[in-house]
Order: sequence, then structure tokens, then C-alpha cells
Amino acid sequence: MRIGFIGAGRVGCMLGKYLKEHGEGFTLAGYYSESSESASDAARFTGSEVYGTPEALFADCDAVFVTTPDDAIAAVWQRLCECETPAEGKLLVHCSGVLTSKVSADAESKGITQVSLHPLYAFSDRWENCKIIEDALFTIEGSGPRLEEFRALLLESGLMLQRLDAEKKIKYHAAATAASNLMVGLGELAIGLLEECGFDRPYARVALRPLMQGNLDAVMEKGTMEALTGPAERADVSTVALHLQALSGEDREIYRLLTKKLVALAEKKHPERDYAQMEEILR
Repeated sequence: MRIGFIGAGRVGCMLGKYLKEHGEGFTLAGYYSESSESASDAARFTGSEVYGTPEALFADCDAVFVTTPDDAIAAVWQRLCECETPAEGKLLVHCSGVLTSKVSADAESKGITQVSLHPLYAFSDRWENCKIIEDALFTIEGSGPRLEEFRALLLESGLMLQRLDAEKKIKYHAAATAASNLMVGLGELAIGLLEECGFDRPYARVALRPLMQGNLDAVMEKGTMEALTGPAERADVSTVALHLQALSGEDREIYRLLTKKLVALAEKKHPERDYAQMEEILR
């Protein structure tokens, strides 16, 4: 399957290089980008070609990955559907975490297989080691005559895939955001509180790293219930009350709501304990 990319950012570069090197069923044609410099950089990185227009890339490929920002995907797909190139049997793929594969009614009517393929990983660099792709799980959902063929080729390349129903896409993306971006927010909350205690910011990061990394490792290795520790698990009402008194504004509300989530987990872990007082102060 001959593939190309419209958009030469982080996901497009990494996925293109990985599929070229690991997917025996894929041949990488090249890249188109509104930034010719970005397309040239991606082509050099992957050993592929630069295309002058999206239509030229679409004409030369069986499958086109549209790895642009989310708000540009529909317009790109519509433009490709309206070009003169015969479209039946081709695939259009995007890597948005929040959009479903149902981007264009015209694509479906023209016999195009529409696919959403999203990596459950936050790429921070276009030139990262492709090993990262091997470790990331991708969700896939879509429709069309070549979907199963495409999925089989991805599996043969070594990608880890999880099927996803289109109606679950928003909730899935919320889960990914909670595990990724919201963790950053919690880190910022903790660092900010330590700054208020007299820590300088770099040292606050150093101080928190073993605690945060240890908890994350425990969650991944043992699960959330077994990883749970602290005053919420112990039903230590006085400590939680002191925390709530010391915090204010949105920091207090974040702490309160997340502690409610922990108490619900603690009740499952320790059904013999009484958490009524804890629930009361968190209302």
C-alpha cells in the first residue's frame, strides 16, 4: 500500500518513518505541507519525496494520512474528495484523538475508506526515536471496503491496535487528556504549593520526582486500588480537613474533587472502614 502524508509535524514524521521501516506492506511516497520547509525536512528524515499539492499526493497514493491540526482535517478531506483523481478504493486517514472517522459524507459516497488512527502518546519532537511508536497503543475506528486490509497491514508492522466505537471517541479522548495533560496540571499545582512553602521551582521538581514517579509506576504495575495510599485511604478526616483549610480557590476545589474520587476507590478497597465523615467534609 503506497502511503503519503499531508502535514509534516510530529505525528506525521514519526509515523511515516516507522511505517517505512517496519511495515513491509507499506511504501512511503512522501509529504505535502503548506510549509515547504517542513515537507522538505520530513522527506529528508524519512527518505521520501516532497509533493507540490495535496492533489498530486492523493493521485500517487493508495492511502493519505492527514496529520494536520484537527480544525483543518475536514477541509483537506473535502478538497481531496473534489479533485479529479478517481477516489474509489483509496483511504483517508487522520490521527485526531477527538474526531471520528466520519469526516466527509462525500468520501463515503465515493467509495473512500475513512479511518481514524490515534496514538495514545504525546509526541514532543518530530525526530524522536521510532522505538516510541512500538511502545504506543493506537486506537482505530473507521468504515469502508479497505478498513480490514489496512488494519491487518498495521498489525503486521508491529503497531498495537485497539478497536474503538465512534460514539466512544470523545470519552476516550477525555481519558487520554486526564492521563496526560491533567497530570501536568496536577504537577503544576504541587510545584506551586511547594513554592508557597519556600522551595524554588527547579528544586520543587527535583523533590517531587521520586514521589510522582513512584506513584505512577505503582498504578501501572499494580492498579489504582493497590497503589492507593494517603489520608483518603486511611479515612484520616482531620488531615484532609486541615488540607482543605490551607487551600483556597480552584486549588481547593481540585483537591476536594480528586479526594472524593480517591475515597470512592478506598471504599472498594476497604469495605469494612467507615468513610462517612470523610464524605461529609468533601461535600
